Amino acid sequence: MNAESTIAAPAAASELAFPDARQLRSRDVFRLVVQAWPFIRPYRRHLVYLLLATLPLLLGGLLALDLTRVFFDVVGNGHPLTPAQAWMLQVPLHADRRLVLIHACTIGGIAGVVGLIASAFTVGYAVWILQRISNLFRVNLYTRMQELSVRFHSEEKIGDAIFRMFQDSAAIPNVINGLIVQPLIFFPVATASILYLLWYDCRMALIAALLMPANLMLAWMFGDSMRTAFIAERETTARATTRIEETLASIKTVKAFGAEVREADTYARDNWDAFIAARRARLMLARYRVMTNTVRGLAYVAALYVGATEVMAGGTGGLARAVVSLGLFQGSLALFGSVSARSRNLTDLWGSMQDVVVAISRVLEMLRQTPEQSVSSGRAVPPKTAALLAFDRVTFGYDLRTPVLTGVNLEARVGQITAIAGPSGSGKSTIISLIVRFFDPTAGRVLLDAEPIRDFDLPAWRGMLSVALQENPLFTATLRHNVAYGRPNASTAEVAEAIHRAGLGDFVRSLPAGLDTMLGEKGAKLSAGQAQRLGLARAILRDAPILLLDEPTSALDVATEEIVMRGLRDWVNEAPKRRMAIIATHRRTTASRADRIYHLAAGRLVAADGSALDDGPVREVKNA
Repeated sequence: MNAESTIAAPAAASELAFPDARQLRSRDVFRLVVQAWPFIRPYRRHLVYLLLATLPLLLGGLLALDLTRVFFDVVGNGHPLTPAQAWMLQVPLHADRRLVLIHACTIGGIAGVVGLIASAFTVGYAVWILQRISNLFRVNLYTRMQELSVRFHSEEKIGDAIFRMFQDSAAIPNVINGLIVQPLIFFPVATASILYLLWYDCRMALIAALLMPANLMLAWMFGDSMRTAFIAERETTARATTRIEETLASIKTVKAFGAEVREADTYARDNWDAFIAARRARLMLARYRVMTNTVRGLAYVAALYVGATEVMAGGTGGLARAVVSLGLFQGSLALFGSVSARSRNLTDLWGSMQDVVVAISRVLEMLRQTPEQSVSSGRAVPPKTAALLAFDRVTFGYDLRTPVLTGVNLEARVGQITAIAGPSGSGKSTIISLIVRFFDPTAGRVLLDAEPIRDFDLPAWRGMLSVALQENPLFTATLRHNVAYGRPNASTAEVAEAIHRAGLGDFVRSLPAGLDTMLGEKGAKLSAGQAQRLGLARAILRDAPILLLDEPTSALDVATEEIVMRGLRDWVNEAPKRRMAIIATHRRTTASRADRIYHLAAGRLVAADGSALDDGPVREVKNA
């Protein structure tokens, strides 16, 4: 498997342990490498190659220093060439200065072109590595978010989740760049530069070395305040993003109530808060960078003064005991400027990392949240067909203090349509959710042929189900794509048959593009009844043994309801030894067409007259 297609296994919640954004400390920045390592690991050899690719640039820097000495000392002041310089320029030791100049310019030009190409390659290679790691991180983040429970997603604001997914997760390349790539480049170059300065100018080397603790002091002084500012910026921006998502998702309601101006005013306040927080954070980062530039400027002036006095004195300035000439001074000063600039850039990166650690902490905060009601996968393989699905004294509550279902017993048999009838809020949808295993019962069991469904492998169990919920989100795609979502390889004839059974045949035939008609955002071009029947067609086409329908006829008129229920009956009768259907409905007419009817009220099964039943399931059996 190549690196581009690698998908790291999503980390367990315990492996994502990381402080909340408001509890972060400076040392937590370095822990980001540990959190990002699963995504870095597939590209670790490329990081080594990147480090090796910087070595020619280091050699090119040393060549530039020697050429500087040649231009100033040999060509400018008539000093004799050293043997090393003569070899480098490929000229005689006592060559004429004009010849030396020509050779020096030629070699410098060639080295400059090669250096530019090497620099472009190194930058491009670094960008390639960061893009691959970022893509891997986002794909795995998206995968993990889908694995989180329905409870988590029902409690999480979509706008904030999108902001964390798209904006906060975008900080991962900065983790790699700031904590791995740049240090890998900086430390070899800085070490070589300081050693060179020690060899030729000890005092300038000392100033360069002192720059590092000075920058570390600035980083320590500004770290906490910058993190606090970046937290406020990201939280307020996420709130503004959530406001956009909620308003646009409910745009029909906003327009119907004439609330456009009010919503615009609310967004304006949220956006202003985000702007103020962002300005405060950016100004603080700007002050930090002004301080790092000031320190670098003062150090440069000090190095300039030291080098100039050494040139005027004509003494030696390093371990090599070489006389400090104008050329040596210029080369050492250029090298000092380069290492001080890299040191400042690394310090500036540290400032940016305070924003990065906040962003990644927000992503990890979302991922490590453990739902109160966790759903785990078993190991057993469910049978391909089953005769009976049963609830055995099932009790459940989204809040343990308020049960939604209490002691429910019911049975659904193969070859039959089973209806769970009751008013809104009676617990019908919860029964469907427990069968799908969005949640598990707090007491009792759900059984398939006497085997608890929680013992089955979760993907395998859901592979036996086909579901049409009360809300069936439609995608901005063709009608064919939406119907075939659960069975992408279905033939056109199979798609058409499912649409017919859902009572949409005439509607689809009336469309100029037929099955290739593009649907609007979330099916906005469809009526509620049409969208509902598309969800039903999607569920029928999946052709799973157990069909679960939650209020499949709530938006339909009586005539259309009759067509839909007749199509459902035909689907079951087509394979009566393999298929069963369970319908949750508040409509008596829908329930009356079922083989079994269970009446539910306030989470309890009741008799037809509304009285509670405590022992065993209650049902009306028809066509048994």
